[in-house]
Amino acid sequence: MKHTKQWIALLLAVVMTAALLSVPAFAKAPNDLGFETYVALGDSIATGLNDNTETNEDAYGSWANGYTVKLAEKLGLITEATPRYVPDGNDVVYYTSPNESGFRSWAFPAMRTREILQQVDPTYNYVRDRFADYWLDNGELNEKLGDVPALIQADVAEADLITLNIGSNDVVLAQLRETAWEIEDEVGVGASAIIDLMKSKLGFADAPTLPEGTDENAIVAKFLPLFIKNVLKGYNEFLQNMPKILKALRAQNPTAQIVVIGVFNPVHYSLSLTDGKLPVSLGEMLDGVMTPLNGALATFCMRYRCTYVDVVDEPVDSSMHPTNEGYIDIANRIYAKLKVRPTETAFVDAGNLPDEFKAAINWAVDAGVTTGKGPETFAPYDKCTRAEIVTFLWRMAGEPEAAAPAAFEDVAADAWYAEAVAWAAENGVTNGTSETKFSPDQTCTRGQIVTFLYRFDRLVNADAGETTAEKTFRDVSPAAYYGAPVTWAVKNGITKGISSVLFAPLQTCNRVQAVTFLFRYNHL
Repeated sequence: MKHTKQWIALLLAVVMTAALLSVPAFAKAPNDLGFETYVALGDSIATGLNDNTETNEDAYGSWANGYTVKLAEKLGLITEATPRYVPDGNDVVYYTSPNESGFRSWAFPAMRTREILQQVDPTYNYVRDRFADYWLDNGELNEKLGDVPALIQADVAEADLITLNIGSNDVVLAQLRETAWEIEDEVGVGASAIIDLMKSKLGFADAPTLPEGTDENAIVAKFLPLFIKNVLKGYNEFLQNMPKILKALRAQNPTAQIVVIGVFNPVHYSLSLTDGKLPVSLGEMLDGVMTPLNGALATFCMRYRCTYVDVVDEPVDSSMHPTNEGYIDIANRIYAKLKVRPTETAFVDAGNLPDEFKAAINWAVDAGVTTGKGPETFAPYDKCTRAEIVTFLWRMAGEPEAAAPAAFEDVAADAWYAEAVAWAAENGVTNGTSETKFSPDQTCTRGQIVTFLYRFDRLVNADAGETTAEKTFRDVSPAAYYGAPVTWAVKNGITKGISSVLFAPLQTCNRVQAVTFLFRYNHL
């Protein structure tokens, strides 16, 4: 990624200054989708760095290239008339005046997952390393940032929409720099010159001036295997940190729509560094890392009810960042995935329910799991059908696309639950009531719902192992298909049964009981 230390120092000074000042509350600027507040987290792709950054007349406004600003404009949260980066020591960090916009960006160049964790997780023990010292150019960052993490967490808690892109620096930039540092003494060329050499081989920069007699091919041959090794190290750190980030965001805001942008591969279209001596290009090699990494990221998104948007194939310019057209496309891809945010969660027929049931219904509506059966009707005591519960789970997963339509003869292609059933069958959440029938209108039992939820957790939670069925209730045999799911549900506080000794696995589950199971699961 192309950054300059002058830009980093400038933005850092802005952030540190803002941290010491009071922060006004979000202004409200609703749009057709119902979003009033949007918080962006991420790295230089979110800030909009590319070849056009330093050519704009307004140095502060030059950060308007990124997808975050373009998305905020599409949502109507900022307009051409909205103040841009007023450098008064307060509004700068928000890109726009907080009094006139519901959009705030906490994105910062060179960020990795460990820096995002520092922003959003108050329990995370952030340790600076050589990469942070180099890019942030300030050995006292933690001290001078002051209350910025607390400000970010407060913004996250209030947001209707949160976008996050992170990972390219974990996997690419940090590893480019680390590899260059590791070999610079051995090859007799400075780390920056080594990186410029690699970029020139990829067509992103002119060839650097190297000491006379330098063997460029020898540097490339030494760099590549070590770089791939370091990429895998960054890959593993990303996989460890990303679930922690999403868990922290969900803990602070259970209802916001969180959109996670896939990890960007800046050399996706690049030719080989070795003049055709390798059977694949560096871009293809990195795609071999990015593909499973983004697959894992999509799974994490399902676990924490986030929406995943893939951007690995966006066009880049010589800065190794998306072009302006690429940023516009990213914003459009995100916008296409957004759901209308419900503004009405008070159902007339839910007013006398116990507090937990009302909280479960409000959560389900806010999270887009259900819209109820009418503007003022939730129908809490209506029987929950198999089609309904599978659709609830599908929405919790972010409405992922199935590879093929459902193969059940009683599921029409245009049925409102068709996509959900196809996804559930494809991923083992349900096997149908027979090989040819799903029985969408059949009422769902308590045993079935807990089993669906148990299988859902196995799907979206990579750390979840199989549960050994135990004798939990008198009416639940460990050998029953719902034996292990009921054991798991009891251990995780999802159910207490209908009494201390009975679970009633064959009893019909109504709609409020169904969303309460899901509510408890999402608040583990």
